[in-house]
Amino acid sequence: MKRTFLAAMLAVYSMTALGQVQSARGKGMPRVTSTPKASHNSMANDTTPFKCEQYRNHPHPGMYDFCQNMENTLLADEARRAGRPGPSESIVELPALGSPEAKQLGYTCIGGQAFKRLANGWEQVHSSAGGWQRCRGG
Repeated sequence: MKRTFLAAMLAVYSMTALGQVQSARGKGMPRVTSTPKASHNSMANDTTPFKCEQYRNHPHPGMYDFCQNMENTLLADEARRAGRPGPSESIVELPALGSPEAKQLGYTCIGGQAFKRLANGWEQVHSSAGGWQRCRGG
């Protein structure tokens, strides 16, 4: 009787253990098939999102500089958090792509970014103070 009882208990426990082993295999984690959402980019449409030029003739003389400092800080911090190279603090005037001035000068403004003409295309211009050069005019 003891042997039968032990055999029955052993069978019950082995079935429980077998069930645990099977459930441990499971289906696994589902694979991620979509790409993660890109971080926000304030310069996606314009490299001067604050439009600080509107404050050039503001009654308070420091308003333009304040706006520029806020914009530069925001853009640099955003680029750093996203792991992108940061923009320059300065903004230069350059001719638009395809204009005679751009062909003669060898530099152009495309989407707010300065580019230099090469023999086989264009190269993004970097500011001497650091970051890629922002521009207006293109």
